[in-house]
Amino acid sequence: MDTIKDELDRIEGEVDALKRQYDLFFQGNRRSEPVEERRNVEWMVRRVGQRRIINTSDQFRFHGLQSRFYSLSNLWARMIRDLEEGRLARDASGTIVRQPAAEEGPVDPSHLEQVLDQLKIARRDCGLPAGDADIDAIRQTLSERAGEIAKKSGAKKVEFRVSVEGGKPKVKAVMR
Repeated sequence: MDTIKDELDRIEGEVDALKRQYDLFFQGNRRSEPVEERRNVEWMVRRVGQRRIINTSDQFRFHGLQSRFYSLSNLWARMIRDLEEGRLARDASGTIVRQPAAEEGPVDPSHLEQVLDQLKIARRDCGLPAGDADIDAIRQTLSERAGEIAKKSGAKKVEFRVSVEGGKPKVKAVMR
């Protein structure tokens, strides 16, 4: 039967080996996540955790190894979740790089598209051109204007409303 010191040495070696495997995975040199190796290390940590450790220095060492393993596990899970959700991506060499966060503007893109659709309808109803070139120019203008309005008023969000006044479509801003 192995002594507790031998078990702790084996766990330490396995955690280091698993860390190297995950490093290879995140660098793109390994195709799949080392799930089986991780399960084995987790099983070893749980098994030793169920034993009664009398020597305080062995207890201290085990708790340090256990803490290190679970910290690394949380890091790996977070990185994999970020990969799946698109916050991390692989570059041409396969190495993982952080994606820059999309800067959220003062106007929601889906709201802007709804306003542009309403504006197209209103322009057609008024007999004005509503081609894609016109709408693209209006989209650009509204985005810029929303930034100016938000900066001046201190509003976090700007919404637009479409109305027809005097036979012409008008777009009005509302601060939120």
